Formats: sequence, structure tokens, C-alpha cells
Amino acid sequence: MPTYSRRSAILTLPILSFAGALAMSDTVSADLMAQHESGHLAHAAAPSERARPFAARAEDWRVGPVVYQVLVDRFAPADNLDAKRHLYEAPRVLHEDWYEPITRRDFNTDAGVAGHELDFWGGDLDSLASRLDHIQSLGATVLYLNPVKDALTNHKYDASDYMSISPEYGTRDDLRNLATALRERGMKLMLDGVFNHTGRSSPKFQDALDSPSSPYRDWYVIDERYPRGYRSWFNVPNLPELNLENPEVREMLWNGHDSVVRSFLRDGADGWRLDVAYDLGFEYLRELTDAAHDEKPGSWTVGELWSYPGDWLASLDGLMNFHLRAIVFNLVKGEITGPHAANLID
Repeated sequence: MPTYSRRSAILTLPILSFAGALAMSDTVSADLMAQHESGHLAHAAAPSERARPFAARAEDWRVGPVVYQVLVDRFAPADNLDAKRHLYEAPRVLHEDWYEPITRRDFNTDAGVAGHELDFWGGDLDSLASRLDHIQSLGATVLYLNPVKDALTNHKYDASDYMSISPEYGTRDDLRNLATALRERGMKLMLDGVFNHTGRSSPKFQDALDSPSSPYRDWYVIDERYPRGYRSWFNVPNLPELNLENPEVREMLWNGHDSVVRSFLRDGADGWRLDVAYDLGFEYLRELTDAAHDEKPGSWTVGELWSYPGDWLASLDGLMNFHLRAIVFNLVKGEITGPHAANLID
């Protein structure tokens, strides 16, 4: 039996992923600034004074971790696959050969997704938990999971129920057990927060779409001016966008005591990687980050950002610096010169 799948598990390189331009935690950043303004970081300062803020950074788990990413379905084969075959009914397809290559398949009009988004191999949280020795042996300090919420597809970026784990992956108790196992190893757990949109299969969305009097009608942007009668992310039929301007939506996602962000932090998660963070905007990202810190001091919010990162750092603890990633790749490929890359980074 394989210990992991190279196609699904990625040991992220700090310069190319989370730590590419990692923001300091608020407390450490404030400490550094205060010492700089008071002159404590001047050349005449005692070595212990100069070292103090950097020692604090070294002790902060959010600064410079090694993050290991896992797509649960493809990481490790389940021990009890026969017992859960009923969870992969059509239009899903359960593949029997763990080593069968992933191939593109035609668009499934009924499901509103590409056929390969419905291909499954059966991995789950229990099989992942059984491979933690391997992950830790690689030097990883943080385990980051692709979305695990109840959803139709294999990638789970189309949540139908934010509060439940997708049944083929397990339960919230299984996630709590995973968080406990990681904590006992001195490791952290990051979850993937997809808060810009849900999946079309969401009961709330279906109710909102079917009934003008639905209590969830204003949770989405439903208007006949859109091609399918609702606003969706990048016009993808399966990804109707949430109306974040509605306070009820933000209460459900991060502000409320029993919200998604807060309740999963209480379950043992240590932070959230935020999908398409640029679509949430500065104000709501700051609101989410504040809610996470209020619920669990020292928790981590990391945003997916593709543009220049500077202005976003006031709203997040860190970011996936695709701006730096593009510069490094273009330099390695010889498409830009070293001085040009240095100017872009500066």
C-alpha cells in the first residue's frame, strides 16, 4: 500500500507558498515597530535588546513554517472502502485502481461540472491520520487540507454544507481526532476556507433560487440579468457567489459564535487558508481575521492573493505570494533578468 500520493501531496516551498511574503503576527509586528521608534533597534542597543523581537518571531509558529498540503481523496487509500461505496453514487465515479492516472473528462451538463471533478479514489481522514509519521518525517510543521466540507466534487470548493465534513471523508469527530493527533506531535492544522461562494447543490442556494420569499434569497445575488439567473464565481455554473454584504452571511461564516471559522477553530484547527481572498476584499478579510484571533489567539489567516501583496497585509496574517512566485519562475525560466527581478521584488 502506498504511504502517500505524489499527485496529491505537496510539500510547499516557503519562498513559493505561504511564507513567500509572510506577514508578521500583529503583536510581533507592533513590538518591532515600537522598538524601532524608541531607538532600541539602533546600532548602540544592547545585543539582547536587538535580539528580543527576532526571538519572538522565532517562537511564533506562523513565521516560516513548512506547510504540507493534502487533497484528502487522493492522499492515502481507505481501509474501509467497501463500507462506504454507497457514498459515491452517480454522477460520482469511484475508481478501483489507486494508481490509475487522472484524466480529463467531458463537462457533465446535469451536474454543472467537468466529469473529472466527479472522479474519486476513496481517501479519507482516517487514512490520512495513519500517515502522519511520514508527513512529519519530511520536516512539515503544518498540515494544510484542501476543503473537506460536504460538497459534490472531489476538490470540495463547492460546499453544500459548511458545518459538515463530506461523508466520504468522515465526520467532524474524525477531524477533531486528526487535530488532536497533530497537536500531540507539535504540529498545526490549517483548513481551507471557501467563503466567496458555495456549490449549486447547497440546499440554501436551491431554496433561494426556487422561491422569492426564501429566507436565503438575499444570501446570494439572484437576478435574471445573469445568464443562469444568479451571479457565480468566474461564471462557473456550480459556484454561486454569496452576498457578503448581507450581515447574516458573515454571521454564519465568521462573526457568529457558532460560525464556520470560530467553531472549527474550537474543534482544533489552528488557522484558515482563504480561497480567492481577493474577492472578499480588505474590510471583510480584516473582520474575518479579527474573529479568528478573538476565538483563538495565535491562530493564522492566510489569503490566496495573485496581485502585489503589500496592501493586503493589513487584513491578513500572511498570504500565498503568487506575485513573488511568478517573479521567481520567470527568472528561473530566463524570461526576465536578475536586476529586473530584484526591481520587481523591491
